[in-house]
Amino acid sequence: DNNNDNNNDVDEVKEIENEPVEEESKTMVVVEPPNPPPLPLDWTMQGGPPAAAVRMPSDVVDIDVSETELTIVGTAGQKITHIGKDLMAYCNPNLTHLILRSHLIRTMEGLDAFTHMELLELYDNQIEALQSLDVVGKTLRILDMSYNVIRDMAPVQLCPHLEELCASFCFDLC
Repeated sequence: DNNNDNNNDVDEVKEIENEPVEEESKTMVVVEPPNPPPLPLDWTMQGGPPAAAVRMPSDVVDIDVSETELTIVGTAGQKITHIGKDLMAYCNPNLTHLILRSHLIRTMEGLDAFTHMELLELYDNQIEALQSLDVVGKTLRILDMSYNVIRDMAPVQLCPHLEELCASFCFDLC
């Protein structure tokens, strides 16, 4: 008997499968979410600044002329694009430590006037050549040029008191 009941169930399923299905016409409404506000990427400057943007150290922070050390890290705010030929006008002439890390600096300009510089860190910029070491290099003990695109390290010869040179991941070094 039980087998007979199962067969009836199978027959019913076959009948249901063979019946034509009527499709209902439904109208689908697609609601798109509103556009999100643009991300505030100016502080990160990902992809570099617009071509017209030129930022000097004095544009990014207030520089205390009495300080002999200046540190500006680019990951904490706007990126510096140029050191500026007149950096001396904004800094203590007896500056001993200059750290401009993680910016978009391409050239080592404006360093000639600093005759007491002991530490120069331009880590993680876009510097292509060592410059201005004929003056600033005479007193340098530490030079960190890591993560730049420097092709020639020969100007380091102009740093007679250099104790520490960092040039990690300078991809264009020969």
